[in-house]
Order: sequence, then C-alpha cells, then structure tokens
Amino acid sequence: MGAIIYIGYHIVTYFKEDMRVEPVQSAEQTQAITLTGIVFRDEQVIYGQSGGVVRLYANGEKVSKNAVVARVYDTFTTQDYALSRIDKKISILTDSNKSADNTVKSLDTKINRLYYSVRLKSEEGDFATLAEKTDELLILLNRREILVNARLNYNTELSQLKAQRENLISSGSGTYTEVTTPVSGYFSSNVDGYERIFTASAAKSLSYEELSELMKQPADEISVTTDGYAVGKMAHDPKWYLCAETDRDTAYKLSEGEKYSVSFSAASGRETEFTLERIVVQYGGTGAVLVFSTDKQSSDLGNARKQTVSVVMERIEGLRVPVSAVRTNENNQTGVYILKNNKVTFRRIEILDEKDGSCIVKEFSPDEEGYAEMLHKYDSLIISGKGLKEQAETDDGETTDYEIRIFG
Repeated sequence: MGAIIYIGYHIVTYFKEDMRVEPVQSAEQTQAITLTGIVFRDEQVIYGQSGGVVRLYANGEKVSKNAVVARVYDTFTTQDYALSRIDKKISILTDSNKSADNTVKSLDTKINRLYYSVRLKSEEGDFATLAEKTDELLILLNRREILVNARLNYNTELSQLKAQRENLISSGSGTYTEVTTPVSGYFSSNVDGYERIFTASAAKSLSYEELSELMKQPADEISVTTDGYAVGKMAHDPKWYLCAETDRDTAYKLSEGEKYSVSFSAASGRETEFTLERIVVQYGGTGAVLVFSTDKQSSDLGNARKQTVSVVMERIEGLRVPVSAVRTNENNQTGVYILKNNKVTFRRIEILDEKDGSCIVKEFSPDEEGYAEMLHKYDSLIISGKGLKEQAETDDGETTDYEIRIFG
C-alpha cells in the first residue's frame, strides 16, 4: 500500500506541473437597454437682476425657504476663473464619494473603457466631449483610490475647498443684491426653458401621443424676462420622473411597480434605483414610453434635461467559471475540478447563465442543502491540466486510486 501511495504522489506531482489554477470570484451578468431619457419635475424658476451671479448652493442641494441662494454683483472683482475651478473640483470630489462599485475589477473595466473613449475624442478633436470624459475618468480613478487604499472619502479635501470658496466670495468687492428662495426644496442652476412643459403631472397622466409630442416642444425663452434674469430654480418635491421612448416589445419586458437600476452617462455610470410608474403604449402602433420615478438627488442626476441612460432589465449574480473548465462526472453531475489540500476534487455547479465563454453559477449559502459539494467563492479552480484525476480518501484516511479526467 505504501508503494502505491508513493507512486500516486509522484503521478499527481507530475500532472500538477501543467495545471493552471485561479481563485473563484464573484461575477454578475446584466441585460440592459440604452435609451434617451427626459427629466420631468415640478420646478419654479428664481430670478435676479443683471450682473455677476455667484450661486451659493450646489445642484441638487436641499435649501430652506427664504434662504439666500445667489448674490448678484453690479461689479464683481473676485477672480471668476478661480471660483469656477474650485466649483469644478468640489463637483468632482463630491461625485468621487459616491459609488455603486464594490470591487476594483468592476472599476478597472469602466476606467479602461473610458480611457479609450478619451483617446478617441482627442483624436477626433471633439474637445467639449473630451473635457467631460476626462472629468468622468478622474472621478473613477478617485473611486478606485478609495477602494485600493481603504480610504473612507474625500470629505477633508471637500471641506478645504468649500472654505477656499467662501474666502474667495467674501473677498469680492462691489455692491450686490441677494436672491432668496420662494419655497423650500432642491436647488439647481440649470434653467433651460422647459420648466413649464416637462412637469410631474404630465409624466403621471399623459398618453403616449401627448408625451411623444411634448418631447418635441421648443423651450420657452425664460432666461431673461420682465422678472429679471434666471439664476436658478427650485424643485419643491424630491420626487422626479424620467420618461424614455422605446418600442412596445421592449417595454413589456419590464413590469410596472418594479424597481430598476438606471445609470446616467452624466454620472459616470453610477446606478440609481428607479420605480417604473407607467408603461404608456402607442394606440394602434409599436411605440411606448417608460415612465420612471425616484426621489434621489445629486449634482448630476436630473439637472440636465436630456440624458443617455442605461436601464438594467435583469441582473444575474453568482460565481464566474470559464466554460472550458465545466465537466460532467460519472454520476452525470455538472461541475468543475478544484485543488483542495493538494488534491484534485470535484465540485458541483448550477449554471445560471452563459455568455462570452464564461458561466455565472449559483453561489450557495452554508445553510442550503448540498453546500459542501458545491463550488464556493475563493476555491482554487483548475482552469486547465493534463490527465487530471479526482482523489478520494478511504475511511482510514488512506488514498484510493484516481479516475482519469482529460481536459484543457
């Protein structure tokens, strides 16, 4: 028996020289649709006199009634360029603190994709888009810094920048008038002339034909009126709506009342949870409008009226396994081989989805039946090898012969 064990040991050692092993990692597969979304919400425009406007609140920030949201200077001598640079840094660091990504791998995928987009825009000479994409890239790199270096946030830097901003504003000379809020709510500096058109009541009640026609309406000219100059607007209700046109078949893959993750191109792909309020279909046609709602606020969500969005219709989460590593044992069970305690061991898997050469398999919890026989996260998955054999132990702890498995 000792000679058999000795020979078996050297056979296993020989085969393991050609063996490739990697730890099993979590993975997800998403099925998403990309749409053009229009923001609908009840908004009240705030006016002031002509002059140099300094806004005191960030987009999406909650403000009380009668609060001073802007100062309008007759002559503003503070360095406007320096102020705008600080505002930009504050916006980037604020967005850097927010992330739906919890792994470096998912961030690296987005960073690589965005990096090539930046290079492409540079080669095309599209410098406006290049500046926007560069900011998005910086935000993703900052979020990666938080994960890699176990950093909590950028609040210290934000506090310093806000203090610099206050000092810069207070150093300005010249007379000014203060603009106050007529209601409490959420401030935005982006006034586009659609405030009286894209309202919450329209999103909640209009037919497909009415919504579709509304989306083609020209904007009102309200930046300058008899009330003065538009310096911003207030949304009293935190709830706002996102309407997006699609086709009837796609629309019916979703369900009213369900929650869906929506990512905005203006928010570097960060996902926000929306509820699908309505599916409005075209009478006698193939068109449809999806009406989503949320009460989430931020400096980028909902402030640009028209945005490209991605709606996740289905998300499958589990463990990633290459298709090439999947095998069937003598009991006709589907599984893979792992290396455990220097032994080749078979582990069962339950495949949830397969795409691009990889499977997403179910991650079983310890309280589920058959857990010990299933593949687990961080198991040493054998990707390839020659003459791999499963090793079993007898009741007395000695090793039995192997059954040959050839793959890789």
